[in-house]
Amino acid sequence: MDIGKKKLLLIGGGHAHVFVLEALRKLPAAQHNIDVTLITPDAYLPYSGMLPGLVAGHYRTSECHVDLNTLCSAAAVKLVRGSVAALDLQANQAFTTEAVHSFDLISLDIGSTPPLHGIAGAREYGLAVKPIGQFLSAWHTFEAQVALLKRPVHLVVAGAGAGGVELVLAMAYRLKSQRDLVKWSLVSRGDLLPGYPRRAARMVADRLGEAGIAIRSRTEITRVASNKLYFSDGSEAAFDQLIWTTGSAPQAWPVAAGLRCEPDGCVSINAQLQSLSHPQVFAAGDMATDATQPRPKAGVFAVRQGPILADNLLRATSGQELRRYRAQGDYLSLLSTGDRHAVACWYGLTWQGDWVWRWKNR
Repeated sequence: MDIGKKKLLLIGGGHAHVFVLEALRKLPAAQHNIDVTLITPDAYLPYSGMLPGLVAGHYRTSECHVDLNTLCSAAAVKLVRGSVAALDLQANQAFTTEAVHSFDLISLDIGSTPPLHGIAGAREYGLAVKPIGQFLSAWHTFEAQVALLKRPVHLVVAGAGAGGVELVLAMAYRLKSQRDLVKWSLVSRGDLLPGYPRRAARMVADRLGEAGIAIRSRTEITRVASNKLYFSDGSEAAFDQLIWTTGSAPQAWPVAAGLRCEPDGCVSINAQLQSLSHPQVFAAGDMATDATQPRPKAGVFAVRQGPILADNLLRATSGQELRRYRAQGDYLSLLSTGDRHAVACWYGLTWQGDWVWRWKNR
């Protein structure tokens, strides 16, 4: 490694970092004044927006993953398989279980997972949809075992936001031939599709009913035991598999490192995607929040942040003025409903149809 070069460390293979890698790939070799390392647990990045289509059987695995090995090689970036467990922001070092990595600049794009710490038994007896790789492994195992079932089983999806709705409809569609053996429930402590137009929620409720998926809304899960859910109203329900798609929570180590964070643990950033407490740190995606531009935790924002993050990291290495990221006020939401059908929402307007799915697919 050239000691005269700046060291840029990318933590996580999230959507925004794909744009950073692509920008480095396009940069002429003569302008590579930085040494870049990407640390990520997996060499294949699943695109979360295509997860329901993959589960439903509309896509192949290769179509839904970015090959980080190939992209890093083309961008002259060193790829390290691993997970960061701690940061020392005085010494500018990141620690994995195998090594210590020094840096001049660091960018965090590690996504989030459902917040399960407040529910007893949630982690022990439930399966979180993120990390996506772990979920897909468990799903494929279950899918292979369905043909061997001797009795009906009950699968519960907790969380009735866009992610939970799309996922339960995709799973039910994939196993529609086993409808007599696999029963489905969607559980939410609030309404179906909170934040969406009520017309869209009614459309989706109709699709859930057609798929045989029971909806239990405005009911909070307070405790999970082996094969049993306990609710805030005192009722109980048996289950065979529980899948969590509720909300998003960041990992704990950014807070432990001393980074300024929001009350929910997300890294506090400015409009330049730069930490409010440590200027050598940038962050994007679900695990970062700009309080002046509050937005839902949705992949569309990480994708829009990507080009700005890439440009600002390159500018920061040479001391140039950073660009401002301006989050869009609203965004087109396309909700797949299991089959090749979808519901679209945009600025309060709502449509549905097979043509909407083709739009989403494109």
